[in-house]
Amino acid sequence: MITTLVSAQDETHQNLLVTDSTWAKEVFKFPIGFAQDIPYSGFEEAQFPKGWGTKDSPRFWSYAFVWHIEGEIDINEHTLENDLQLYFDGLMAMNINGNIENGILKTNVLLVKTKTSYKGKLKTFDRLKTKEIITLNVTVEEHYCKEKNTTLLLFKFSPKSFDDSIWNELNTIILKNNVCY
Repeated sequence: MITTLVSAQDETHQNLLVTDSTWAKEVFKFPIGFAQDIPYSGFEEAQFPKGWGTKDSPRFWSYAFVWHIEGEIDINEHTLENDLQLYFDGLMAMNINGNIENGILKTNVLLVKTKTSYKGKLKTFDRLKTKEIITLNVTVEEHYCKEKNTTLLLFKFSPKSFDDSIWNELNTIILKNNVCY
């Protein structure tokens, strides 16, 4: 699967996120190969800390990505839940040959609108690392860049509870100041 994902990357986009310099980056153009039904134009920039793929690491499955979407889109809990379900169902169903397999447990997502963002949980089958059901806590921030007519959605994930110290690190991840100019 890694070969398929790497070949789908588009490295022409600038970094949108402020993260530690040790974090790895991947960029995917929409439509994303494993999530073709997500209806946006633009790209995703995903960033991963060291240890995100190691089960015993305090950073296991803790990472962030931003969707840079062309145009202004109407975002609400239902839209985000559906997008995340399509994303994780596709990601977890893709086999080593890059083909989508049926029969993988469907992802369940529940988000609540807070004053400034969305917060919730998603439950999915972790085909990539543990081959077990995993629950990820998630936050989503929405930003609209009027100057470029783009919508930016910043997602942060971790299986750790929101009061765990990993969220202190995840909450330092922000959009670069110049993403709208």
